[in-house]
Amino acid sequence: MAPSPLRSKTTLKHARSRSFPPRSHPIVSQFDEHLSRVKSSSEATSSCLSSFTCRLGDLENLFDYTEDLLQLQHIQQAMPLEKLDELLEGYLKVLDVCAAIKNLLSNEKQNRQDLLSALRRRRTMDDISRYLTSRKKSKKMMQKLLKDLKSIMKKNNFASKKPETSAIVGELQDIQLVTLGLFKALLSYVNGTGSQSSSWSMLSKIMPSKSEEVEANEFDNVDAALCSLLSHIKTSKYEELQNQLREMEANIEVLEEGLECFFRRLIKTRVSLLNILNH
Repeated sequence: MAPSPLRSKTTLKHARSRSFPPRSHPIVSQFDEHLSRVKSSSEATSSCLSSFTCRLGDLENLFDYTEDLLQLQHIQQAMPLEKLDELLEGYLKVLDVCAAIKNLLSNEKQNRQDLLSALRRRRTMDDISRYLTSRKKSKKMMQKLLKDLKSIMKKNNFASKKPETSAIVGELQDIQLVTLGLFKALLSYVNGTGSQSSSWSMLSKIMPSKSEEVEANEFDNVDAALCSLLSHIKTSKYEELQNQLREMEANIEVLEEGLECFFRRLIKTRVSLLNILNH
């Protein structure tokens, strides 16, 4: 009779192997393939806000595979119990970051709605100044969250590379890293590439010199256009600016919905890990 791929929990506590049991379920292969694809796509640079929605959808599909994986008996038995608390803590941090990003995006959307309404009515400099002040505060919050994210990712990366880390635990930590990596890229994108130390530094993003061109994203473009208005530079692009704001508002709303679904997905995965721990 062929040896069983199942191992006792006692043996697993001291396992150093990073391979799955030799006779794995097909779901394991599907999970591995999807994880590899998501890792590869995570290295791509996003060119617009809507691309993050697509990447978030791919990540949510990965969590569907993860949920299927965690229901397999031999995978549950291959889960070192002393590592479950570490995993659960990691997923709790991912949930906290996801919630913080949802709140930041909600504020960004609301600020754009208020500004769009003001531009339709009055086009006053006070409204633009108020928006830019709010945007500056939001950027500071994002920079703080980015700093925290880098620290969490560094710890997770160190933990996943420990020689005693089993295969399933290592891959679940990899998922945390990929998720946090996407959150970091999203925050960096929304934060923008430019600095708001002055109106002219922002204006340079849309009027680069011949010797130096700066790549700016849609957040930079809107901020720069508003700074140009605030500096009383003549412009006839109010309508174009309003169209940009409307498009960004719609994209942020779609991304918000995606993050809400993903947040619930994260909770489900954490509950599955808790069930394994309790049984």
